[in-house]
Amino acid sequence: MTVETPPANSLTVPAGQPLIGVFVREGTREYVRYFAGDAAADAALGEGAGQHALRVAGAWSDLDWEDMAAELERIRRESRPSDSIQP
Repeated sequence: MTVETPPANSLTVPAGQPLIGVFVREGTREYVRYFAGDAAADAALGEGAGQHALRVAGAWSDLDWEDMAAELERIRRESRPSDSIQP
């Protein structure tokens, strides 16, 4: 059996192998880079990705939880329930 070399813009993985897409930015362009394993995807994300997520979460640290919970409750009370879905 002869296996042809796939084009540079393709990826061949075993059937049933999940792919992990990682968004990357190079200059002003954004791409999705695909990996066939957790270890490779984690390595591509690097240490900076986790720190970025923590900084984003920390952006809300100055908000008052009680005020936010009250506002969410107000929105819930004032919103009309969606129609039930019938099979």
